[in-house]
Amino acid sequence: MRFIFIFSLLFSFCLSAAIDTKLFDTKENIQYFEKIEQQIENSLKKEEKPLKIIEDERKYLEILKEANEKVVSIKEYKDTQIETSNEAIEAMKFLVDLDKKEDEDKELSFEVQENLSYLKKRIENILEIEKNRLLIYQLQFAYNKIEKANLDKKISLYEKHKIEILNRIDGSLNDLRIEKESTLTTSINKNNNEINNFEESINSLKNSLQRERLNDNTKTILELEKKINLVDKKRENLLISNIYLSSKKLLLFLKEKNEEAYLKEYRFLNSIILEVNEYKYLKEAFAHLAKKRLNNTKLALATSNIKISTFFDSIKAFFDTSLVVFNEQAITPMSLVKAFILIIIGIVIGKIYKRWIFKISSKWPNISEMSLKISSNVGFYLIIFITFIIALGSLGIDMSSISLIAGALSIGIGFGLQTVVSNFISGIILMFERTIRIGDVIEISDLLKGTVTDIRVRSTTVKTFDNIDIVVPNSSFIQNNVINWTLEDKSRRLHVPFGVAYGTKIEKVKEVVLEELLNSSLTFIRDDKDKQPEIRFENMNNSSVDLELLVWIKTNDRVTPNALKSDFLLLIYNTLYKNNIEIPFPQLDLHIKK
Repeated sequence: MRFIFIFSLLFSFCLSAAIDTKLFDTKENIQYFEKIEQQIENSLKKEEKPLKIIEDERKYLEILKEANEKVVSIKEYKDTQIETSNEAIEAMKFLVDLDKKEDEDKELSFEVQENLSYLKKRIENILEIEKNRLLIYQLQFAYNKIEKANLDKKISLYEKHKIEILNRIDGSLNDLRIEKESTLTTSINKNNNEINNFEESINSLKNSLQRERLNDNTKTILELEKKINLVDKKRENLLISNIYLSSKKLLLFLKEKNEEAYLKEYRFLNSIILEVNEYKYLKEAFAHLAKKRLNNTKLALATSNIKISTFFDSIKAFFDTSLVVFNEQAITPMSLVKAFILIIIGIVIGKIYKRWIFKISSKWPNISEMSLKISSNVGFYLIIFITFIIALGSLGIDMSSISLIAGALSIGIGFGLQTVVSNFISGIILMFERTIRIGDVIEISDLLKGTVTDIRVRSTTVKTFDNIDIVVPNSSFIQNNVINWTLEDKSRRLHVPFGVAYGTKIEKVKEVVLEELLNSSLTFIRDDKDKQPEIRFENMNNSSVDLELLVWIKTNDRVTPNALKSDFLLLIYNTLYKNNIEIPFPQLDLHIKK
């Protein structure tokens, strides 16, 4: 059976397609591309595929070649000298642009990763009718794989270059020529007045727009919307102007190491950036500069208070960050937390289910303890299994991939853990066949007799007549002969052998022993006419006539069956002694001839 399973598993592997890693993961890509190109041309000559598919293969191969030859680089800030505040602001603007591009590439990298996950599923689960498009999917996958690697390199270059620019700004700060604080403050206040005027104009235009919409005047509506957008754009430009004016003031305060003024202005900058979020990197940039220039505990605490407004955004960004890519599927902290919570919920539900089963069992007094354990254990593990599958699904892991891993584990289990699996399967068989139940008196060998006290998935607990608990692997009950004294009927027949001397009347022996037995206080079945005690003639031995008392007993009437046999032997001995019936023992007569 094991070999059939292995063969079927290997056969399914042969049917599924695999990712062609040579297209993107070797140093000999160019030679392999030529081989693929020749393969496409051969398909064209042999007319193995439709012309449209061959054209697509050529197109994607060319795209892949271009991506493979692409040199990853970013636009760098070329100005080496930063001597004035305007030059510093230009560097700041360049930083903002770098951050925007980095965010765009991060988003694109995420989309490419999703494409990889989708294409991998298409390739590995490709249907026979789509086999002609397999090479197209392989080329698309390889292109996305190379594109993902290039994007990750660019993101790394962005981060590195941003630090370089910030260090250059910090290095030039001591000699930086900056306008006076009063001049910058005057310009900011002037902008604020104009911003307030623009906001009043926008509110007025919006009120007019609302009235015109009620009148359904399309032409006027369009004109008002155009005016609102124009005024809003002017307002946004003033906000951006204030951002850079405030940035100059921050540079001035950093140069002067004026902590109080820096913190106040940093709060003002933060309030503007909340309205123009695309400049959010400036907060991080100034926090970096302040840490190097001021490095003060008070500053750190104050900056932390300012960052409270963006704390949850940072947390969200962290939980959305890809920790690892498994099977072309990005695993994030958020997905891990969801999976963990789902598993915990499953365990809690499973335990509640087990308690509920035992609670409602009082309504059905006829239900056996064995049935209760089967219902509770099977239900519990089923709930855990379903929850685990749902948790894996929440991670975005393809179940087909899990099936392959499970198949590989099955092979390992078949060879290395077959004893454990054998016990597990045997436990399930015992639970459903019910040939051995809790409370049954069983005998596996001469040394292992007792009462079943618990049945688990892997093992069964047997309490011997000496009150010793023995844990028996379930496979022992399937592979060996097991005597169940209480499977169908709790009564059993006890065989008590004894012997008398030659010359003794057998009828007298039967009469006195049975009479004494019926008058005794020993526990045995008396009221069943089909199970009355009897004595049988068994054998004529060398030294004795062998007889056997057959008596029916109920298994659970006494703690140990051996004690019952002892009682019956004692009764027989006393009866024979009382009636002067000789009990023989092995002897040898020696006759000497003279």
